[in-house]
Amino acid sequence: MKPNRFKLPSRKRSSSMMMALFGSYIAVLLLAIVIGSILYWKAKTVVEHTVDNTNAAMLEQLREVADGRLKEIEQLEQQIAFHPRLGWLFNHEGSFSDQDAYSIIEFTNDLQRFKNLSRLIHDFYIYDINNRLIIGPNVKSTPEIVFDHVYRFEGKTSADWVTELKKPALRFYEPAASVRMDNGSTKPFIVYRQSLPFGDSSTVKGSLIVMIDEGQFRSLFDKLASVNRGEIYILDQQNRVISSTADTRSGISLFYKNMANDYGKLEEIMDGQSQIVTYTTSAVNGWKYVYVVPQAVFLDQVYAVKRWAILLLSLCAFGGGAASLYLAYRNYIPVRDVVRIIRKWSGSEQETGIGEFELIRSTIESARLTESQLRGMLAQQAPILRVNFLTRLIRGYVQPAELEPESLAFVGISFISSSFAVILIDAGDISGFAQGGGEREWPFVGFILSNIAGELVGEHHLGFPVELDRGRVAVLINLRTERLSMAKAEMQEMAVKLTALLESRFRIKLSVGISGVAKDPEGIGEAFRDALKQLDERIVLARRTETDRNTEASTEESYFYYPLEVEQQLVNLVKAGEADKVDKLLDALYDDNFTTRSISPELGRYLLVTATATMLRIVQSYPDLKSTLAERIASIERAAVSESTHAAFAELKQSYRTICLNLKERRSDTNELLQNGIKQYIEANFGENMLSVNWIADHFNLTPQYISAVYKKSSGQSLTDYVAEVRIREAKKLLTHQSMTIAQVAAKVGYANDIGFIRFFKKYEGITPGAYRSSLQTDK
Repeated sequence: MKPNRFKLPSRKRSSSMMMALFGSYIAVLLLAIVIGSILYWKAKTVVEHTVDNTNAAMLEQLREVADGRLKEIEQLEQQIAFHPRLGWLFNHEGSFSDQDAYSIIEFTNDLQRFKNLSRLIHDFYIYDINNRLIIGPNVKSTPEIVFDHVYRFEGKTSADWVTELKKPALRFYEPAASVRMDNGSTKPFIVYRQSLPFGDSSTVKGSLIVMIDEGQFRSLFDKLASVNRGEIYILDQQNRVISSTADTRSGISLFYKNMANDYGKLEEIMDGQSQIVTYTTSAVNGWKYVYVVPQAVFLDQVYAVKRWAILLLSLCAFGGGAASLYLAYRNYIPVRDVVRIIRKWSGSEQETGIGEFELIRSTIESARLTESQLRGMLAQQAPILRVNFLTRLIRGYVQPAELEPESLAFVGISFISSSFAVILIDAGDISGFAQGGGEREWPFVGFILSNIAGELVGEHHLGFPVELDRGRVAVLINLRTERLSMAKAEMQEMAVKLTALLESRFRIKLSVGISGVAKDPEGIGEAFRDALKQLDERIVLARRTETDRNTEASTEESYFYYPLEVEQQLVNLVKAGEADKVDKLLDALYDDNFTTRSISPELGRYLLVTATATMLRIVQSYPDLKSTLAERIASIERAAVSESTHAAFAELKQSYRTICLNLKERRSDTNELLQNGIKQYIEANFGENMLSVNWIADHFNLTPQYISAVYKKSSGQSLTDYVAEVRIREAKKLLTHQSMTIAQVAAKVGYANDIGFIRFFKKYEGITPGAYRSSLQTDK
């Protein structure tokens, strides 16, 4: 098929396209200029009339938002005050037992949920006066640690805090102060204190301390302050500045008593400049929210709108024209380049009146049709891929990686359980279906067998029929777990129905072989071999006449059982290095021939020669194995000549095992090196908090799935369990040192806090680290 020939558009047509793009941009630009001009005149009028009232309205909105956020603090206070474990903590006296410690841990876990009640809350603590204990979200500590190390207030020690916390406090706020954190950084906080228990001011058993992030609180009004280049102050009834957007909070001439009304506006002289002071009062705590803006800013805002509007409209007119020309040309360049590529691809150099967009559209339409054809071809190949996969799966040639859900989905297969069985159906005589049994009729026979067998299996289980050879169909049955106990009887019933149906309706005589149940996908190959053996027996039995079965001579088998499918399965297992499966296959072959069939010694020698020939074909690809097996092959021949069949088969099995182990060792050297490397890496880095399967995989430049599978196959243990084993082992060693705390032990074995470590230790050992340490002391 010749490609479509396209021609480039003419220069006139190209120029008109460029001008069309430019005209579109100019039209959009003019529309924006007109709308902007109208908006300017409207905005100028609105600003002039509302600038005096804007600050008051925004400040009132700020007050409502801030009060709402502060009520979230009160919600936290109520949640904690009525928590059932709070009373237990305050009433507890004496040292804490392990059970008490665990209850405290659960209390801290509960407190963690309250931390998200408000974004203003950086942290909060409950101080227990009786036990000198501080409890917080996932934290159990002392005042000395919290106020001398974690949060260090300038000029205020933990002793000062303990003194204050013993005093009654009713929703008391400390002005914002810079606090040095344990990581060396400095951060401003507003401290909120409330005596506990709530509502009982006569007896103070503890206090709630909330560290309010002043940065978050100030962010509520930073934007308002920056809009008009003003400053916002929040004053309490003691005229203290709780928070402010100003760099300095000292020396201001604002007084709470001068703002007697709930809201209003004042004119004050501050720092030699006339200032407009707008204020409103909080109904929650009586604070004054004060907005201070220079008086000149009010008029400046009006004139600034005018200046900026004129400037922007001018820039929009002149700069927008140039930008429109540039954008039109820049957007035309890709169109021009695409047209050139299409012309080069089509081999046409002639110009034509067709437009660029029409040319591109025609080319895309042609490409879309080609893509549809490719997709159709792929869809046609999908059944072939499915048949190929099922054939390999039933014969036992599929690798474990091909049984992953993603790989199965690609061929349109999904399983409902891990139990499988195989049914083999052989149409030996189709003369009743088609006279002469020509080759043209065999595909119809296979189609009929596959569809009817699939429908019969689908009544109770999931069936996947596939035609293996001419007139031979295999059905892979995925057994439903709830009907597993009835599976054997149901398969027998299905075989009877299928045989009767095909013989009565289509006059096709069948032989059916049914396997046992395989407990996992890896046993499908063994199930196929079992079904094949059953099928062969039924075929041979069907060929005997009633007279032959009654004669004595007919009782002796005239052939040995070693079909091509079994031979190919044996070859694949040897190449995979599956020595145990090879032993089972050879044992089954021995039982089928010498125990079940009782073949003659002569046939036994033929079987040994054939199996030995299979082994020799395998080692053709590995010349170094020939010399290793030479003596064993001679031993097999000597044993066969002396009619010691059992000894000859034992030699044959040992020879196959030698080949398997040799091939497996060649592949396992790399996996063993990787396993040792992983173990060494874990031993060296078990104390890292970030140690995980993904981290280990990144270190070795491998995928997490691959490294987990290799380690599990090599060691028989999952990678996660080995990491836990190493950490438990090292933790037990560290717990013998009485000087180390549980938190220190947790940090040594890769845990950020003792809570997670206690859960981890208890999961694997059944007891907490503290109980384990106590048991060590008892043993001593």
